[in-house]
Amino acid sequence: METTPSAKRAYRYATFLALVVTLGPFFYGFEGMVLNGAISAVGTEFELGDLAKGVAGATGIIGGIIGALFAGRLSDKIGRRTVLLLVGPFLLFEAILGAFSPWLGGYFFLLLCRIVGGIGFGAATTVAPGYVAEIAPAQIRGRLIAFRQLAIILGLFFAGTINFLVSHAAGSSSETLALGLKAWQWMFLCLLIPALFYSILMPLIPESPRYLVSKGRDADAALVLAKVTGEVNVEDRIAAIRNSLGDEGTTKMTMRAVMSSQYRNLVLVAMAIAAFQQLTGTNGIFFYSNTLFEAVGFTEDMAFIQTLILTGFKIVGVTAGILLVDRVGRKRMLVWGGTLIFCSLALVASVFTFAPVRDGQVDIASNPMLGFLAIAGLCCFLLGFTSSWGPIFSIVMGEMFPNQIRGTAMSMASGTDFIVNFLVVLLFPYLVAWSPAGTYWIYCVFGVLAVVFTQRYLQETKGKQLEDMGN
Repeated sequence: METTPSAKRAYRYATFLALVVTLGPFFYGFEGMVLNGAISAVGTEFELGDLAKGVAGATGIIGGIIGALFAGRLSDKIGRRTVLLLVGPFLLFEAILGAFSPWLGGYFFLLLCRIVGGIGFGAATTVAPGYVAEIAPAQIRGRLIAFRQLAIILGLFFAGTINFLVSHAAGSSSETLALGLKAWQWMFLCLLIPALFYSILMPLIPESPRYLVSKGRDADAALVLAKVTGEVNVEDRIAAIRNSLGDEGTTKMTMRAVMSSQYRNLVLVAMAIAAFQQLTGTNGIFFYSNTLFEAVGFTEDMAFIQTLILTGFKIVGVTAGILLVDRVGRKRMLVWGGTLIFCSLALVASVFTFAPVRDGQVDIASNPMLGFLAIAGLCCFLLGFTSSWGPIFSIVMGEMFPNQIRGTAMSMASGTDFIVNFLVVLLFPYLVAWSPAGTYWIYCVFGVLAVVFTQRYLQETKGKQLEDMGN
C-alpha cells in the first residue's frame, strides 16, 4: 500500500467521506432501536393490538424497500451526492413529526412518518456503499465500505442507551418525562441527533468521480480523483472510467435493460447474496435472546447489560471484518464467516431440540448448561455475521458491478435485501410458534447454502479497480 504523504492525505480524506455517508446507515440502526424501545408505549398510546404494533414495526422496512428500489437508478440520473442530500429532509420529517403524532393524526400519521423515514434510510443505505466504492482507493475500499455495518451497530447501541436512560428517568416509556411529552416521544425526538448531523455534514462531500465522468465533467472528476487517490496525473484513470461506461453510459440502464444485458447473471448473484444475508436469520435469532439470558440468571432488569454484551460481540466482529477484508478478501471472509454462522445456528437449534418442553413452551432455564450453550451459539453467530455477511454484503454490492449498471444494480440488490428482511421479520413469529428448533434448523440450512453458493458463484473483488469489474 502507498505510504507517501500525498497517499496518506488522500486516505484520510477518503476515510472522512466514508464516515460522513455512513450517517445514513447510523440513522437506520438508531431508528430501529428507538422503535424497539417505544413500541410497547406506542401500543398503549394508540390502543393497538399485536397486529397493529407489527404493522408499526414493518412500515419502516416498507419505506426502506421503496427507497432502495428507486435510489440507485435515481443516483444514475441526478448523482450520488444529490440523492444523499435529498435523504436529509426525509430523516428530519420522521425525527421531528413522529414524536408529535398523537396530536397530528394519531397512529396513521405515525405510520406515515415511519414510511417517510424508511424511504430516507433505504435510499441512504443503498447509495452509500456505491458512493464509497467510487471514491475510495482500491487498497482500502473494503474497510471503508464496511463502516456501513459498524454505523448500524453503533446506531443500535446509542439508541438503546438513550432508550434506557429516558425510560429510567421517566419510570417507564409510557410516563411523562418533560414539557408534556412522554418518554417514548422523547425517544423519537432523539432521532434529531443523527438526522441533524447527517443534514449538516452531507453538503461537505463531493460528487462521485464516476458519475461526473458519465456526465462529461472530466475536469471536475479529475479534481475529486486527485484528492481521494493522492495521484497527480489521473488522465488514464478518467479514460478507463469513460471506456467502462460504454457508448450509452448509465442513462438507459433500467432494471429491465440490466436483466436483458450480459450482466444478468452477475446481478442475480448479487441478489442471491442479499437474500442469503437475511435468510441466515440475523433478525430472527435475537427473538429468544432475552429468554436465553434469563436461563443463565439474567433478570429482566439486567436487559441493558445484555445489550452491552451483545453490542460488544457485534463491535468485535465488525472491527475484525474491517481489519481483515482488504487482506483476506471478500469471498474468503464470506465463506469463513458463513461457516461460523451455520455452526452457531446448529448449536442454538440443538439446544431447542433437546431442551424439555413444559406447558407447551421450551424450558431452557431448567438446565443451565443448555442456557450457556445457547448464549455461546448466539455470541458466535454475532461474531460470524458481523465480521462477514453483515459488512461484506455492502462491500460486494458497492464493488462488483461495472460502472454502467452500478446504480440500477445496487437498487436491485438492496431492494432484495429489504424485501427478504421484511419477509423474515413477518414470518418469524409464525415459524417460532410452529417450532423454535425447526426455525433455527431452517436458518442453519440457509447458512450452509449461502456458503456453498458463495464458494461457487461469487467472484473476488479485492484489489481490483472498479473499471475492471464484470470482466
